[in-house]
Amino acid sequence: AAWLLKAVTCIDLTTLSGDDTPSNVHRLCFKAKHPIRDDLLKALDMHDKGITVGAVCVYPTRVIDAVNALKAAGCNIPVASVAAGFPSGQTPLETKLAEIKLAVQYGAREIDIVISRSLVLTGQWEGLYEEIRQCREACGEAHMKTILATGELGSLANVYKASMIAMMAG
Repeated sequence: AAWLLKAVTCIDLTTLSGDDTPSNVHRLCFKAKHPIRDDLLKALDMHDKGITVGAVCVYPTRVIDAVNALKAAGCNIPVASVAAGFPSGQTPLETKLAEIKLAVQYGAREIDIVISRSLVLTGQWEGLYEEIRQCREACGEAHMKTILATGELGSLANVYKASMIAMMAG
């Protein structure tokens, strides 16, 4: 049970639907603060430990809704936002950077970027490095995670190279 509770605290509770509304995000934030039923927490004598999920993840346009809902709920769960052309990565770099900056400005404390898989598939390794580096810079103080979409990279060698470049680029 202890490991399962720990796992809950590592989860990003996410809504990434095209029909997300402020009320959907508000419900998600309530669930983030109360991810496990009270009766179960009481049975485990964990009802007073403040078990929450690790973050709430939304599209950039919903970041303000999530920040406000979590603030109103009196909790400090961080808001994460997918950005940089999620999920396809088929967005010009300038647009990706603007989207990242807006999400951070709106209050996101973590940015989950998605790489341009075409850079990997065409062997443009320096271009991939530069794209990730610029995204990292645009994040400022926000934590950044890089989504590689490994199923679309063609080979395990490409997954390895993209992973190494993502780490080197920040």
